[in-house]
Amino acid sequence: MAPVELIDSRVKVDQCQRAIKALHEFQSKKDAALAESELLPGKEQTIWLNVAVKKISAEKKLMPVKIPIVHPLVDPRTTGVCLITKDPQRDYKDLLEDKGIKFISRVIGISKLKGKFKPFEARRLLLKEHGLFLADDRVIPLLPKLLGEKWFQAKKQPIPVTLTRKDLKKELEYAISSTYMNQNRGTNTAIKIATMTHTPEQVLANLKAALPVIAQRINGGWDNIQAFTLKTNTSVALPVWSCSLDDKEIGRFALDKSQGDEPKKKRKREEDEKKASFLHHIAIIFNPYYLFVQGYRKGSGC
Repeated sequence: MAPVELIDSRVKVDQCQRAIKALHEFQSKKDAALAESELLPGKEQTIWLNVAVKKISAEKKLMPVKIPIVHPLVDPRTTGVCLITKDPQRDYKDLLEDKGIKFISRVIGISKLKGKFKPFEARRLLLKEHGLFLADDRVIPLLPKLLGEKWFQAKKQPIPVTLTRKDLKKELEYAISSTYMNQNRGTNTAIKIATMTHTPEQVLANLKAALPVIAQRINGGWDNIQAFTLKTNTSVALPVWSCSLDDKEIGRFALDKSQGDEPKKKRKREEDEKKASFLHHIAIIFNPYYLFVQGYRKGSGC
């Protein structure tokens, strides 16, 4: 019997292949039905890797986590890439020309973002014209307020890059060829892993490269991961891995190792408080003199 191939020693490759194949078949049938009734093709579908966690993260992370993949999601030859920089923007345009970087289609400074692109319609067109946004990591904290919620709804949050790097071309190429995880404060995080233009083999290659890094960067690692699922924009989520439903190691109801016996002690305290409260009420019902004595003690300071 051939050994079972695993990703990061946990996720079965065979299960991932079946999920990817099912998503491709589902989308092919949907596209065929759409072609019969619609004149224009529908929006390109993305394949998402969803991570469900057991415990919500308390900290809010503004910076997305870079996740390496084999086959990039964006091709600068066909998709616009916009770079948001500090002022003056002309300095960074000249820098890109000096370094021979031609795959950035537009450079926008912060002052231009505050002025020309302040109207909603201007920002909407900017969002529509570009498939990927990069931003100088020094201006990232300013962008949520300047760009608005539409960027986050479209999952096009600007990706931080370091423009002071010596090898700037390599820095920008690496940013374009990666995918990103924006870990939120909920129990579910979605990461773009591929598009429907990728073949099933390419999707699997991306998944093999990305999943171990994602598991490592989740707060708590594998101990805090409840399940991995794959889905498109319109499909149901297909499971590829889930933890066991028990209290064993990395099980759904396993205790947090960092807390030690604290959960048990807390439960015992709660049980003791409930028991004491119950006995107190019984004493009041069956012995009115008990209530008189308790009131006398409080009044006398005993």
